[in-house]
Amino acid sequence: MEINFTVNKPHNWLENVADQFGVAIQNNTIYLPKNLGDGFLRHYYLTNEFVLTYLRFKLKHPLTFIRNAGEVTHLSPITFYIHKKKFQQVVAHETREISAKSPNGIFWPSAQMGTKWEFPLNEWVSNITIVTNHQFILNSLKETKVNYVHQLLNSTKPFYISEEMTQEMLDISDEIINVIDHGHHPAVSNLFIESKVIQLLAIFLEKIIERPLNKSTSDLKTDDVDKLFRTKSVILNDLSKVPPIKDLAATVGISESKLQKLFKQVFGKSIYQYSLYEKMRLAKKMLQSKKYSISEIGYQLGYSNLSHFSKAFRNQFGVNPRDCTSI
Repeated sequence: MEINFTVNKPHNWLENVADQFGVAIQNNTIYLPKNLGDGFLRHYYLTNEFVLTYLRFKLKHPLTFIRNAGEVTHLSPITFYIHKKKFQQVVAHETREISAKSPNGIFWPSAQMGTKWEFPLNEWVSNITIVTNHQFILNSLKETKVNYVHQLLNSTKPFYISEEMTQEMLDISDEIINVIDHGHHPAVSNLFIESKVIQLLAIFLEKIIERPLNKSTSDLKTDDVDKLFRTKSVILNDLSKVPPIKDLAATVGISESKLQKLFKQVFGKSIYQYSLYEKMRLAKKMLQSKKYSISEIGYQLGYSNLSHFSKAFRNQFGVNPRDCTSI
């Protein structure tokens, strides 16, 4: 089954999806037809045009959500994947590993970006999405110097932002879900949820606001995003031997200059910065597992000089590898 929609008024979105499922909306909630699976999609309408969507379901039969490219609008969705278990999900034309702990745990596309999501069968899937009001965000930042978020939201060009969840974000998400699942008085619940949504949004924006300003923002297409995620997959396939940029560009079918520019535009890091970041994250996991020595990890990650490995690790985490158990 396919569900088609565009980013428009949230009430219209809920009605559109309910019509395609062939069910009625009950208290701003759509319950999946029993022949399709178990679970629901629910909206919480907050002030300043913010809407929280909570999705939790387990499918018996295939279901695809297709968000078609739409017109420029002051609303856009930020999706936070809160389930802990990793699974493979097809996004647009690329299969990606999605979970609360994956590098792709958060995505924020503008209304002009089309996306397709295919969910796994017989497995509970959950996420929360904040439909943001761009003007509210810009007004909240009007006293600050011009930054990446100003540039992003004042532009009419399509954008796609990908980030990872932090533990603080996960904790706030858990608080939101706890209220949704266990319930309070409706007025109190909405007030609590709104405060936590603003807090979650603020932490997310704080994470991307310091991204360097783009000298010029390139037009972005869904096909470009696919190629960028393919580039990520190639890098992560073997962090000890990250291919040169010219080889990455040839593999995914894009020019070197465009790949470098769009990669930083979407992920907030250059290809080199991202590769080093993921390499050090893997090193930290290996160290904390206590299964490997520092020299074994350094050599496995492609360092012939262990002092270079220690320096890179210290630059990222602020401690030497031997002190890794303290972080």
